[in-house]
Amino acid sequence: MDELDQKILDIVQKNNQLTHADIGERVALSESSVRRRLKTLRATGVIARDVSILKSTGEGVRMIVTLSFERESPEVYEEFDRQIASYPEVLQAYHVSGSVDYILIVQGPCVEWYEDWSRMALMSNPNIQRYNTHVVWSCKKFETAIPLKP
Repeated sequence: MDELDQKILDIVQKNNQLTHADIGERVALSESSVRRRLKTLRATGVIARDVSILKSTGEGVRMIVTLSFERESPEVYEEFDRQIASYPEVLQAYHVSGSVDYILIVQGPCVEWYEDWSRMALMSNPNIQRYNTHVVWSCKKFETAIPLKP
């Protein structure tokens, strides 16, 4: 990946609805060069997905959940990874270092729903030793673009 690819990626991370011509104008490349580079970046997995990010409507509740396992093993982690992958309400899941093992971002309609969901998804898992839930009051910064070298 060269400097031009990085410039293109910086642009499409902020707005992937720009035309190839618009991007080319910003990075001094032809439309066809931009098209080829984007095709390669997608084919090689550098660009994992093209998505639209929805504005939060303020409805529902978002939780940040930290959890720790009682027993740790590759099998326990793999089983948990499969479990959380099946829950659409888990928006993000991170296996982390430190005093907790995972951080989950969970979105649901209300706190009462979350109480039921956590019983089903977390309390019923015998490998989870403890989990803590933080209610998100408001989002102060949300960025999906990964900073790239200029």
